Parts: sequence; C-alpha cells; structure tokens
Amino acid sequence: MRTELPYYSQVVSIIRTIRSMRWNLDFSYFRKWILIGLLLGVVAGLGAIALFLSVEFFTGIFLEMGTGYSPPLPGGFQGNNYTYVLFIERPWLIPLICGFGGLLVGLITTRFSPESEGHGTDAVIDAYHHKSGNIRARVPLVKAVASSITIGSGGSGGTEGPAGQIAAGFGSLIGKLFKLDEDERRIAVAAGLGAGIGSIFKIPLGGAVFSAEVLYRRDFEVRALIPGLVASVTGYTIFGFVFGWDRLFSIPLDLVKYTQPASLILYAIVGLICAGVSIGYVKIFYIISDYFSKIRIPKYLKPAIGGVLVGMIGIVFPQILGTSYGWLQIAIDKDYALLPLYILGPVIVFKILATSLTIGSGGSAGVFGPSMVIGGFLGAFIGTVFHLFGLFTWIDVTSVIIVAMVSFFGATAKTPISSIIMGSELTGGYALLAPMMLATFVAYIMSGQHNSIFRSQLLNRSDSPAHRMEYQRPILSDLYVKDAFRSATNKLSKDVSIEESLQIMSRNNSKMILVVDQDDVLQGVVYKHKLFEFPEEYRKSVNLESIMIKDPFFAYNSDSLHNALVRLSSNDLQEMPVLSNEDNKVIGIITVSDLVKLYDKEVEKITKVMNRSDLNTNNDSTSNSHHLRKKSTNTKQ
Repeated sequence: MRTELPYYSQVVSIIRTIRSMRWNLDFSYFRKWILIGLLLGVVAGLGAIALFLSVEFFTGIFLEMGTGYSPPLPGGFQGNNYTYVLFIERPWLIPLICGFGGLLVGLITTRFSPESEGHGTDAVIDAYHHKSGNIRARVPLVKAVASSITIGSGGSGGTEGPAGQIAAGFGSLIGKLFKLDEDERRIAVAAGLGAGIGSIFKIPLGGAVFSAEVLYRRDFEVRALIPGLVASVTGYTIFGFVFGWDRLFSIPLDLVKYTQPASLILYAIVGLICAGVSIGYVKIFYIISDYFSKIRIPKYLKPAIGGVLVGMIGIVFPQILGTSYGWLQIAIDKDYALLPLYILGPVIVFKILATSLTIGSGGSAGVFGPSMVIGGFLGAFIGTVFHLFGLFTWIDVTSVIIVAMVSFFGATAKTPISSIIMGSELTGGYALLAPMMLATFVAYIMSGQHNSIFRSQLLNRSDSPAHRMEYQRPILSDLYVKDAFRSATNKLSKDVSIEESLQIMSRNNSKMILVVDQDDVLQGVVYKHKLFEFPEEYRKSVNLESIMIKDPFFAYNSDSLHNALVRLSSNDLQEMPVLSNEDNKVIGIITVSDLVKLYDKEVEKITKVMNRSDLNTNNDSTSNSHHLRKKSTNTKQ
C-alpha cells in the first residue's frame, strides 16, 4: 500500500492546471509583441536621449551663445540649490536667430522630408489611419534634426512629438523588416508613438495609454496597449538611467492635496475656462496654419517668417521661447518676482500665438508640451486671481496649475484618460486625482468633439480604414443572398456544344454558363473564356460536360452577403450560382457588383435615418430654446 505525501494530490492538481493554462495562452502573440516592444523601447529611449541632448546643444549655440539668454530648466533637470535670474545680453538678436533657425528647418524638411514639418504626433496618426502604418525610413532622423533646431533656436514647441515620431518611424521600419501585415504594422507605429512620449517625459504608463487614445476623439485602440506598455517602460528605463528618475516637474507634495469637497467648485470652473481657451487655441493654431499654407512664396521661407515673428514676441516675453518647461516650473514654485500676474496673462496669449506661428509656418516640434505649458500658466493665473479676491484660499496655487495643465491638454488633444494619468506621472500629484478627473472631463465635454489640435484624429474606429472591414461585416451579415441575386439566363444542358453555347452567350452578355439537368439541379459551371480555348473546328464536337467544373462554388439563397462575399473574394470569382435551400435547384446568380450595390443602398438608408435623427434632435433643442425664450418673455411681461 502506497502512502502519499501531504498535499501531494493538491500539488499535482496545481501542476496540471498550470500545464492546461499554457495551451490556453497564445505564446506566439506575446513573444512577438514583447520582442517588438523591447526593440521599440530601446530605440525610443536612445532616440529620446539623442533628441534631448540635441535640443540642449542647439539651445546652447543659438540662444545662450547668440543672445546670452539661458532658458530655465524644469525641476527634474535642475541641480542642487538651483536659482534662476532672467538676463538677456543681446535681445535684439532673438528675431534674427529664430528666423535663421526657421530657415534652416525649412531647407532641411523641404529637401529631405516634407512630412517632418509640423507636429509629429499628427503625422503618426495620419500614417496609422491612411497610410497603412508606413513612415519613410528617413523621417526619424530628419525629424530629430529639424525639431532640435526649431526648439533650440527659440521656436515654441515641445519635444514629445518628435520623440514619438522617431520611435513610430522605427516601428514602421520593424514592420517591414519582420514582414508584419498591415494591421500589425499599424500597431507597431502606435506603440512607438507612446514609447517616445513615455521616454522623454518619464511617463511610461501615460505614454502607452496616450498612444491608444490619441488615434480617436471618442474611442480607444485597445490592441496597442500591450506593445505600447512594453515599449514605453523600456524606453523610460533607458532614458531614466541616463538622466535620473526625478519627475519632469518638482512640486511641493505637502501643499498639493484635496481635502474639502467645496474645492470641486473651483476645479469645475477651471475645467470650463480651460475648455474655452482650448477652443480658441485650436482655432488660432489652424487659422495661422491655413494662412501659411496659402501664401505663395517658397516653402522653405515660411518657417523663417514664422521664426522672425516669434522672435519679436520673445524680445518682450522670453517666457514663450523654446519648450518653456522651466518657466512652468517657476510658476509651480510661485516665483512671483519672475512671473507676476500682469506677466502671466499676456504670456498665455503669446504662447498660443508663438506655438501657432512656429508649427503652423512649417517648423518642426510637438504641441503636447506647449499645451501643457499654456494650461499650467492658465492655472497659475486662475489660482492667483481667486487668492487675490480671498476665494478658495485653502487651495494652493500649485494644485490649480496641475489640474489646469491636465484638463487643458485633455480638451485640446481629446485624450482625457491618458491626460489624467500623464498629469499624475509628470508631477507625482496623485492626491489631486479626483479634481483632475472632474476638471478634465468638464473641459473635454465642453470643448466639443471637433476642436482637436490633431486634425488626423477620427471620431471612432468605424471611421478608420484600419477597422473598415470590422464594421462592414455586421451590415453584410444582416443582408441575404435572396435580396441581391439576379435570374440566371444561361442554364444549359450538359449535351450542348461549345459552338451553340457561344451563340447563346453572345445574346445576353454573360460570363458564366450554369450546367443543369432537366430538373434545374446544378451539375457544373463553364466560364466563357474556357470556350475560346478550343479551335473553331472542334467547337461543334465538344460539349459542355467534358469541360465543365463539376464541383463549383455556390451560395444558397438564405446565406448572408458576408458569407457570399468571403466565398467570392477568397476564390477570386466575380459571380457564382445561387441555389434554393428547399430543393437545391438553380434559381439565379450572385455577382460582386450586385452585392456591393445592395450594401451601398443599405448604408445610404442607415445614413438617412441617422441624419433624420440628428435633425430631429436639433429641431427639438431649437423648439425647446424657442419655448424657453417665449416663457422668459411672458415672465418679463
């Protein structure tokens, strides 16, 4: 008699469970995307390091050596006992240097890579939706150089867009090298975008979620999350190893807190104000962009003109030059000597204008950073004003800055979820999670769905070419072959000769003969081109039975159009027989053309219903507003 060890049966059961789980997991999927994610992360981290150093290099040459202006640094890159004194030795040179930097960028992008101008995130979104994830191999290098010169010479822009486009470009290259299909290449590009942003801003989770959210204004690309997380964490680790693990901005954690429910009133107001300013920012940005696109001058001169105009603003308000991250840190530190209230207001307006001029004229930089800075300055202004009037004095101005920074970008980029995560990672202000959520969603909703800084964003997945077939299938599955087939005119006996068949086919312009017996039961098919393979002298002696396909593809009248389309397309057919479910008799043929016509008709019908519904909704709201106005008038009387 065998004695079992204690818990032996339980251990065996656990081992068997683990073994069974192994077969339920798709290890090939995880192996592939972990490998690709790691490669993307390494390139994103190294690319972020190179971009950061390159921006510092050109800033030192253009601004520091050229004008004597040293921009302040954000808290994560300051040394111990960091102090800053604003002093510019040669301010009159700022427009010349900004213009020269713009000219260099214009020459580089026009000559080597026109798609490298503008803000990189929008170019990646466009490549995802409309270019099957294809980004030219030269784009990352050109983007890195052009963006470094743009920002280093004083152009108003961020580093996150270029960092994202560099890694996304490598994602496209990986897709080609690994022979990934179109869908997988798109995912690699999206994951690269998140990895670049997560690396240079030290926000690994926010970067990954951003790459999945920024593609749509009202949707989420879930498939990009796992590759994006792996890539973003890897890139963040490499960048953090070189530059340290401190957050981008340093905040006084003892002052940043949420303790009173009444605080939500102020944060809701912050969300409303951020929504309004966000709408203005987006409109100004694209008015200036469209204006520069219409100017009939050499394209390489446009960034130079934008640079000169930015430089002229920078003489009076140097806070708008470059990334302005250090100036946002000064606002967080509440240094009212360097950023008094009468300076904060104009800086918000001129930072919007400078960013629009820099990127709208053809400069190369990101819009994430400027949006964050504008939102932060706006929060500093709102918080200071309320304190001056003795309102909400228990809320530290730094808290308002953080909440405004997050909500403004969430409204501008239409990315509320990732903005909240990124705001927490950038500052460590997790105590403000509830206020950030309230203000961000207020700003996101009130700013509307069409006021996005990213023009290439689509409303949802159903609008994207990347998901077109997924949303066509439900419609096709609800339609049936019986609604689309046409009657068969070429039903012939197997004994009919080729010559006679050709005479019959010439009268009805068909490309296929249905070979049937006396009861109309299908025996085979013959395609017209097959008849011409026989010389004329043999056409009388050869009958259809000897050349017909005896086991042809067909559809039943109760089949869905989706199944019929799959059968046609997978076998490279234009038409096939339709049989009755009851007796298998031939009742007609279904063609690709008939199928598409019915699909288009159904889509048109659905669109009309949706438009009618929208019209009714608008009429109802208009009727309600008339009713309210009438009621108001009666009340006054």
